[in-house]
Amino acid sequence: MAADKTTMVISLGSSRRRKRGETLFRFESFCQPGYPAPLPGGAAFRDNVRALLGLAHLEAGAQGETKCWSFQLELHRHPPTVVRLFVVEEEVGASPQRQCHLCRHVGWGRNLICSKRFHFVLPKRELSVEADGLHYSISHAPEKPSKGTATSRGHLLHGVVHLNGFGHLVALHGFEGGSDFIAGYQIMDLWDRICSSLNVRMVSLVDTARKGHMELRLLHGVAYGDTWFGRWGYRFGRPSYGVALPSYQQSLHALQSVPLCVLVPHLSCFSQDLPMVVTKYQAISGHKVLNLGDLLRFMLELRTRLPATSVTAMDYRGIMSEASCRWSAKRVDMAARAVVDALRCTEPPARWVTRQEVRDAARAYIGDTGLLDFVLKSLGNHIVGNYVVRRAMNPVTKVLEYCLEDVSSVLPAVGGVPSGGGKMRVRFQLTRAQLMRDLTHLYRHVLKEPSQALTTGAFGAIPVAVRMVLDTKHFVKDYHEGFAPINSVGVGHVQIILCCTLLVRNGSPELVAPYETVTLAANATVGELKWEVQRLFREMYLGLRTFTAESVVGIGVSQDACPVLGLIDVGSAVVVEGTVGEQQQLAADEGILSGNEVEAVSEGGGDGERIVDCACGADDDDGERMACCDICEAWQHTRCAGIKDTDDVPHVFVCSRCDNDVLSFPPLNC
Repeated sequence: MAADKTTMVISLGSSRRRKRGETLFRFESFCQPGYPAPLPGGAAFRDNVRALLGLAHLEAGAQGETKCWSFQLELHRHPPTVVRLFVVEEEVGASPQRQCHLCRHVGWGRNLICSKRFHFVLPKRELSVEADGLHYSISHAPEKPSKGTATSRGHLLHGVVHLNGFGHLVALHGFEGGSDFIAGYQIMDLWDRICSSLNVRMVSLVDTARKGHMELRLLHGVAYGDTWFGRWGYRFGRPSYGVALPSYQQSLHALQSVPLCVLVPHLSCFSQDLPMVVTKYQAISGHKVLNLGDLLRFMLELRTRLPATSVTAMDYRGIMSEASCRWSAKRVDMAARAVVDALRCTEPPARWVTRQEVRDAARAYIGDTGLLDFVLKSLGNHIVGNYVVRRAMNPVTKVLEYCLEDVSSVLPAVGGVPSGGGKMRVRFQLTRAQLMRDLTHLYRHVLKEPSQALTTGAFGAIPVAVRMVLDTKHFVKDYHEGFAPINSVGVGHVQIILCCTLLVRNGSPELVAPYETVTLAANATVGELKWEVQRLFREMYLGLRTFTAESVVGIGVSQDACPVLGLIDVGSAVVVEGTVGEQQQLAADEGILSGNEVEAVSEGGGDGERIVDCACGADDDDGERMACCDICEAWQHTRCAGIKDTDDVPHVFVCSRCDNDVLSFPPLNC
């Protein structure tokens, strides 16, 4: 089923030698409302993306019809840390991948093929882009998953949006995926801001994110009842392996509700460590932890407040006894707390901040620069209040950086932090590394590979529920949720915005276009409306390149010279009727009949009468590996047919139904 992956490359070459005047944009603010430029809220994606690219740097190395722009995004000012976001405009008609398999897998197979796709790419390393070119593709073959969604040639971010506003998040890689500067949630924030500001319609993703050896959609799902991407509004997209939304929600609820008072005795039957893990975190928590969902949620939230390694920390007041300290204890205490306050105000919280940034922020409260420099030089793995001030040299920039870790919940229970002025060392009861080991141990033996004691009796539903959660990978965010096609009149009646679609009389059944917004002058006539709709849909969709608008449904042809506002009611959908050219219609029909993907007009067309009939209940292509029965020609999942994912599909494959039918044939008597 899977086709060979075709990777497209743009050679940038000498165009990477930048001019000094290139604009620098703030990473954390990029595509927030009004920045870098105000975009009209009601405008379509096709118009907004053009307005945004007008502010970008056009790469001189882009050749042929494929154009590429880039934005310099500043992460830190001290030291200067810049990443580059590339935007590639792909001409679909000239692409080796005219159809988008991601649309088909998420259930958008009836969408018409757009004339353009826009790829938003944040490469891991810009130097490799300079040397090897910018690689981008919509992979047809699943790759090895990592921290994020489906991988895409090592990019930190790869999102693709069709000209009609439907898009896909193809890749997302944070620190665990090889990022040097940017966390996964920061990249996700950037992608969400881009989609919101450009007025994207819907975005899908395939959730294969992992945390170490743990599938994040299972771990986060049991802890919070939702995927990690749910923080940005992504919800259940479509069934995989026949797992519908009610089954998915019931499975999550069943796993969350497993009572620990019943689970712990079963765990003690085969492991002495697991019951101790559960009781340890119940004791640390300040509130009741009653079920598995409570336990995993508390452990994930506690992880962010723990020190990364098992290093010791000292009370900061010990620096007052150093020979170089010539200030009073009160002034040193004020300076240390000013440094902590400066670090607490950083966005996002708990990020590493350069020494210069901390110094500049603390100067607002401490005027003595000598005192401030002394405290910054002395603080490193010191406890100030409920925080540990960490200090380290950035291995990439070679600049000293500081970070805060909240340890209020994990300080030693006996004695707390010493109140004396000596260099008393404090060792934490728990570290982040220890918690991750406990979490992985719990995940493996309770969810992923449960023992025999957890697969029978009352716990027999755990493996089934886990499998249903893991089988659910398609998630979608609807940026127009609750949107209804409503026509509007611009301020001061300068222009009108109409929601229009087509009725193609002589075209293929696949030629069903979605609603598109059309902007006209307030005094536009019906004839001008038809011309604008014809131009717009011709430019947007390959299958409508020869569309000719003939009439507006409900309005006679003789009224072409009449104003639109007097004939079309505000709030009604406008339907323009017309035909496609015979040559285009013939090519589309031949593509459907022959299964030729090149001539298909919709994202899921061109496969002929492919029938999906699997034992799991699936009746459509969900992106999982399938095999076609050589007798009935119905497709079904290889996993459901008993073929392991590591095994190849046999050259001759017969489904179980046909196999039983063959066995029921009466014997031939020769």
